[in-house]
Parts: sequence; C-alpha cells; structure tokens
Amino acid sequence: MIQKILVPVDFSESSLNALETAIDIAARNKATIQILHVSDAIIHADNTGNPNALENEKQIFDAMAGSILQKHGVSSEILFMEGFVGPTIVKTAFLNKPDLIVMGAHGASGFRELFIGSNTYYVVKFSACPVLIIPEGDKWLGFQRMLYPARTTYGALQRYEFVRNLVKGESSSLEFLGLSVNRDTEEENAMRSMADKLKVRKSEQKIQFAVTFSNEKNVAKEVLDYADRTNADLIVISPALDVVNKQFFVGPFSQRIINHAKVPVLHIHK
Repeated sequence: MIQKILVPVDFSESSLNALETAIDIAARNKATIQILHVSDAIIHADNTGNPNALENEKQIFDAMAGSILQKHGVSSEILFMEGFVGPTIVKTAFLNKPDLIVMGAHGASGFRELFIGSNTYYVVKFSACPVLIIPEGDKWLGFQRMLYPARTTYGALQRYEFVRNLVKGESSSLEFLGLSVNRDTEEENAMRSMADKLKVRKSEQKIQFAVTFSNEKNVAKEVLDYADRTNADLIVISPALDVVNKQFFVGPFSQRIINHAKVPVLHIHK
C-alpha cells in the first residue's frame, strides 16, 4: 500500500513532471504527498541575491499545495531543507519514511547527456524505499503497460505486491520478461514456475498478463529493446536483475536501464 509519497521539486521540467505523476498515484491510492525543496549548500553559500527569495519560494509552494488539494483532493506537506541535494533527499526519506520517492531524472542543474543526474543516482542507490524516476519530456499520468524483467533469484516476484499499486484501470497489462542468460533449462523451468505463481496471485485482478522468456546475454539491452517493441510505459527493476539481493547496490545492468530508458523506471531495493 502506498500512503506517503516524497517528491523533490526544484522547478525543473523534470521535477514538475514527477510531481504530476506523484499526484496521480496519490489520488488513486488515497495517499499524501510531501513536496521537498532543497536549497543546495554550495549554491546557497555563494548566493548574495534577494534576501526575500526563500519567503517567495515558500509562498509559491504553499499556493502549489492549495492547488493540489483543490484540483485533485490530495493533501500535501511542504518541506524546506538546506544541504547537498542527494544526501538531503535520502536523509529526509529516512526520517519521514515515505512508501515511494518520485523524482525527475534531471534537476535544475541543467546536465542532460545520456545519464540521469548525480542527485537522482544518489537517491536511487541509497534510498531504502522504492524510487520512481521520471524522464524529461512526456507527462506520465498512470501506467498501463508495465514491463517486469526478472531472473531466478530469491524474492524476485515479491516486488509485484508493490508494483500493482501503480496500475491504472482494468485495461492495464503487465509483461513478465524472464531472463536466462545461460540458456539453462532448469533455470527456465524455474522462471516458468515463478510466472505461474504470479498468474495465480493476479487471478483476482482484472489486469492483462503475459510471459516472455529471453536468453539474451546483454540483459540491459534486451530490456530496453523489449520496452521499445512493446510500448511499455514503466520498467520495474531491482538489484536482483544483476543477480544480487543487496541493499545500496545498483549493478551495471540496472545502471544502464536507468540511464537510457525512454520511459519511467521504478527501482525497488527489496
């Protein structure tokens, strides 16, 4: 169940898109939102500008919270913090214990290139709760075509219980992509058993379900290509994709998917 969502907002397009996604998720789960604005420690130290800037920002965020409640019926709390952005977001999440962090792939620093921003990567790596990364460009209001790549590691399907909170409507679908890089028959049979268990658990939900298996050794490329081919609008990954179940670990396959995905990516540590 999702009851509290933390959304870092710095007025960048990416962060504002993330806020809209969070509002949609909160409305469907009857959750509350915590909107976090971090004054970067380095920028703040050199700032000799308008002394009323902070007060102006607070007024903007208060108006934003009122608008969210009026338009969507979602309650929100405004949090102002000062510090280094990535660590401050992680610390705030540790203290407030949200069920989900929704944040943009890039902040207001302006860095784009092929990789997510360093603050986003820091949060993905060190946050104990799931992190939903929203890319720039399109707005993502509800997910209907989820891609769930998994390997035969312990607990790979336990994460579905969280993922189902993001599904929108009865026309939604979830594709389980079983990955067996060694073309091992025993491993593939184990994956089929995993998929069958997932089907049983989903039988009471009106969500379309499909299972596909792949022997591609380049796991990240296969996941990204498959997401493109199937028009997935959400990719769900975890450390298990890199054959580990270790907190605070983002392996090479996961890193590449996060960096290059054209659609939102949900990273779940545990």
